[in-house]
Amino acid sequence: MQNQSHHDFQLQEQYGAVLRSLSGDFTVAIRDWQLHQATRSYEQLAPHLHLANREQAWFEPRAMLDGLAVRIRYSDQALHQKLSPPDQLGSFIFEVLEQIRVESICPPALIGSKKNLRQQFIAWLTQFMAAGQVESSIGLLLLAIFCMTWMRLNHQELPQTMQDTVEATRAGLASETGPILQQLKLLQTQQEDYAQQALLLIQLVSELVHAEYQSQPSLRSKRKQINSPSLLIDWVPPHQAPIAVPKKMRNSVSRQAQQFENTAALTRYPIFNASYDQEIKAQTTIRAAQLQNFRSEIDQCIHAWQIPWGKFIRLYTKLLAQPHLSQWQNTESEGLLDRRYLNRIITSPYQQAIQKKRITKPLARTQITFLLDCSGSMKEHRLELASFVDVMVRILEGVGVTTEVLGYSTLAWQGGRPFKEWQKAGSCDNPGRLNERAHWIFKDHQTSWRRARLGMAALLKPDLYRESLDGEALLWAAQRMTQTNQGVHDKKIILLSDGCPMDRATLQANGEAFLLDHLLHVLEWTKHNDIAVWGCGVGEEMRSAFKKRLSWELSTSKSSAVPSAALVVSAISNWAQELAGQASQKNSNY
Repeated sequence: MQNQSHHDFQLQEQYGAVLRSLSGDFTVAIRDWQLHQATRSYEQLAPHLHLANREQAWFEPRAMLDGLAVRIRYSDQALHQKLSPPDQLGSFIFEVLEQIRVESICPPALIGSKKNLRQQFIAWLTQFMAAGQVESSIGLLLLAIFCMTWMRLNHQELPQTMQDTVEATRAGLASETGPILQQLKLLQTQQEDYAQQALLLIQLVSELVHAEYQSQPSLRSKRKQINSPSLLIDWVPPHQAPIAVPKKMRNSVSRQAQQFENTAALTRYPIFNASYDQEIKAQTTIRAAQLQNFRSEIDQCIHAWQIPWGKFIRLYTKLLAQPHLSQWQNTESEGLLDRRYLNRIITSPYQQAIQKKRITKPLARTQITFLLDCSGSMKEHRLELASFVDVMVRILEGVGVTTEVLGYSTLAWQGGRPFKEWQKAGSCDNPGRLNERAHWIFKDHQTSWRRARLGMAALLKPDLYRESLDGEALLWAAQRMTQTNQGVHDKKIILLSDGCPMDRATLQANGEAFLLDHLLHVLEWTKHNDIAVWGCGVGEEMRSAFKKRLSWELSTSKSSAVPSAALVVSAISNWAQELAGQASQKNSNY
């Protein structure tokens, strides 16, 4: 399980809310410190706005939000990526020039935002100079290009120190850059035309850089300069075809058509041989004595945590339960008039207890499934994970929420019997999944926590943990949820995992993206079936796919096998806040 702090979650939610307000785009969000707009992610941003620099002393969060807001409002990211040069230096300059453009057309009425944008840009250039970037000819050239473009588009002066630094370079480039800068100014409100002029400027810079390399005295020096660029900038050109959640279909397409398309995509997931797949009640695979030992370990761990059960049951009741009319209380002195006692007005004029009141009790029409990744990398976390899930099940049962605890893994490492059969059959291309799937049931929705205590203790069995087929497991859990409890209005699946789907045999035969693509299609399918999927502890590769996530801060030290009581109590409270906060966002994907 990979740690994700609750503080980071809250900060990203606050930043996202500010961005949505400033940009007017409700699909904008910040997840895992990366900017997302609907299904598109901004993989690279200008350095003075890049969220990776948020810990730097010169970085100002509000100025960053202003810059991102004007970028979202005034720039077409798809067009920008289409026109961006493929090389590192060219794409970097193209990105900065586009950001300068959108900042220059920020409405003059937004005086504070304009001031923030100017200060942030100057702060980055100051840091650029302080880091020694201008000691190389390439760095000095870039500083001159950025300064000239910014001053031309904004009609403002930069600090005199910067102007003095680039004065000689600017004078030498004036005849070549002057016409281009003039066109950039005229076309600053037209992104595509502006981009064409920016590409001319980038071509000029590239020619100058190439000439700089050619001026080296020896072939060895040229190769050294080309292989080790003098400009030390943490920049990777945007990917041409990133793996992402399947894009939304056009608004004109009906919900039924979208659901049909997602269902069709799921059918394109082949399985070489499903006859060895099993759905197993974990309790039946372990000796009773061993189960009792596992249960004792979990009970000792929970006892050490000293959970305030009543406090958390009340907290989650407010979150997940709704007032429900239980009965009427009669013969009250205030409330609604009870017509059955109207005759008392005449017969007993001094007895005015003829009203009735509603008596409401909280009723939870929610079902939550805990879906646990039982891959090999999760084995070391099994005690803390089993104990924490056990605590959450007890709390939710006290609220009246129906719960399930499911797990998934495989029955073999690196392909089982289907893999051997595939090899004997000639190893055809794209055979589909090549392992034996294992779906574990630790607690079903019909079984109470007290009766399922031993079943959940089976999570401590080391042999369960092998490889993972996340997409099939999520689809299985979602289908179980749709087939039961028709009166449930709110359905949630909490997926506790630490990375991408992994079955080595399947990936080697079908490609690295085979299992991941299937998981992304399942996530899209759950959205159209009104099932909210929450990711917890998922790795960096998958975080962008989960728009709803829960924090995980139960790190254990080397001296302790379980997290401290304070960490656990804090984690339970944090989950309540995150469920309440993120669930309230409308028009979101899962």
